[in-house]
Amino acid sequence: MLFGAYGCEKCKDCTTTTTTTVSVPVPGYPQTTTTTFEACGDELKDVDGKVITSKTTVQGITATATARTVCK
Repeated sequence: MLFGAYGCEKCKDCTTTTTTTVSVPVPGYPQTTTTTFEACGDELKDVDGKVITSKTTVQGITATATARTVCK
């Protein structure tokens, strides 16, 4: 019966959109990239609706990347 449980696992197509900005005017920014993937089960629960932001500062210029994942 274990096989039957895996056959019913819920999967969705997910899209992560990452936008990168910088704290000063730089040609080509903001930049946006999109990644698509399929997520199932616990992975789906972990990523759906998730927003992750990271920042780094080098020589007084801060770059911020924000990744938003939506699954349908």
